[in-house]
Amino acid sequence: MADVPPAASPVPPPGSSPAPSQGRRSEEQDADRRVVITALVVMVALVLFGVGFGGLFGATNCRQLRPIDLDITSSDLAPAVTDPEAVASLLAEQDIDRASLAASEAMLGPVTLALPVTLDAPLRISAHPDGVLVTGDGAMLVAPEGEVLAGVSFRRSITVVGDGSAVYALVVGNEITGQVDALRPLLPGGDGFESGTCVDTSAVGSPLSFLHDAREGNMLGLRTDEDGSDSVLELRDPTRGRVWAPAVEFPRAPAGLQGARTSGVIGPDTVVMARRFGVSLTDPGSDDEGHALQAFARADGASRWTLDPEDIRAALPADLAQVATLRMEVAHVDTQRALVTVAPDVAADALLPPPVHGPLGRLDPPDLRTVTLEVALEDGEIVATTPGGSPVGRDGPERDALRTSLQAVGLDVDDAFTDGASTWILVGDVLARFG
Repeated sequence: MADVPPAASPVPPPGSSPAPSQGRRSEEQDADRRVVITALVVMVALVLFGVGFGGLFGATNCRQLRPIDLDITSSDLAPAVTDPEAVASLLAEQDIDRASLAASEAMLGPVTLALPVTLDAPLRISAHPDGVLVTGDGAMLVAPEGEVLAGVSFRRSITVVGDGSAVYALVVGNEITGQVDALRPLLPGGDGFESGTCVDTSAVGSPLSFLHDAREGNMLGLRTDEDGSDSVLELRDPTRGRVWAPAVEFPRAPAGLQGARTSGVIGPDTVVMARRFGVSLTDPGSDDEGHALQAFARADGASRWTLDPEDIRAALPADLAQVATLRMEVAHVDTQRALVTVAPDVAADALLPPPVHGPLGRLDPPDLRTVTLEVALEDGEIVATTPGGSPVGRDGPERDALRTSLQAVGLDVDDAFTDGASTWILVGDVLARFG
C-alpha cells in the first residue's frame, strides 16, 4: 500500500489573526527585549554615575591649587597713587579719616603712596628682598615704589600663609582644627611666582596635616593618621619638602582633635610644640602620658628638652593647676625664650583662643584665667609665670608695638611692618607706605 503524505497545515487566509500560541510567543519576545534594553540602560547609567561620582569626590585637592598668574600689564590693574589728596581719598574708602591719617604721619612720616590690592581677602604683609609681599586668598609682590611685580590667584577658596623665600598655598579643610587638605609652595620673585610640587595631604593612605606655623620659607605642622596614631611634627621647605619629622607621643584621640589640641611655632633656632593635657582616664590621680612641651633644633629636628604635665602644673597658680584639663598654646619663640599660654580647655567643637593656627582665624577671646609661661630655650626652665595672655605675638614685639601705636592714634590696620626706611600698612584692600 502506497504511503500517503501527511496533510498540509491549513494556511490562514490573508488578513486573518495568527494562532493564539503564535501571539503569545511574540508578546514574550517583545517583553524579553524590553527587559534587556532596560538592563543595558541601567548599567550604562550606573557606570556613568560611578565615573562622575569618583571624579567629583575622588579627585585630588591639588586641582584647587593651580595658580593663575596676575597679568601685570593689564589695564584693569589699578596703579599706585602718590598724590597726597588721591592717597587720602583712597584710604578714606577704607574708613581712615583725615585726623587719624595726620596723626599717623606725625609719627611715621608722610604717607607717600597707596595701592589697591587685587586680592579679595588680603590678610598679611611682610618684607621681601624685592619689596613687599601681600598674602591672603592669593599673593602679590610689590616693589618699594608701588609697582606690582607679580601676583597669583586661584579659582577656589585658598589661603596663602608664610613669608620670606617661600609662601604656601593651602586648601584648608577645617579652620577650627587647622586641617590642611593640600599644600603647594610658591616662590615669589621679580619674574613671577614659581610653583613648587603640590602635596595632597587628604589622599587615602596619606597622614592628615594640621597647620601650626609658616614663616621664613618654612612650614610647620602635625602629621597623623586618621585614628590619631603615628604622629610626627613636620618641618617643610619648598625644595626638599619634608626637612625633618620626629615622632611625638600623644594620648589616643581622633586626628582632628590631635590637630586642635597641639600648637607650634618656628623660632630663629628652635621649634617649640605644646599640647593639651588632662587627668588620665586610667589613673585619676595623674595626668595623661606624654610630654606637654617639647623643643626641637630647627636645623635637624633633634630634641633639645621636654617638660611633662606635672612640670607645667607645678608652675601654675593654685586655682589653674587644679583644673582637670589644660590647653597650652605657643605664642612666641625668639633666640632666648618661648612664651606659652596655659588656660582651661574648651569643648571639642568650640572655636579656639589665639594664637592657635596662625592666620586661619575663627578664634575666641582667651579665658580670664589664662597665664603665660616664660620658658628658657637653653634648658626648658620655666623662669616666669604672669597673668593674662602673651604680651608678645608670633611676629615679635616690634610689629606688636607698631600696630598698638597706630591703633592708639585711630588707625586700625589689618597688618603693619617697618623695613627700616619705610612703614607699610594694610587696611582692607589698600596697601600704603609711610616715609
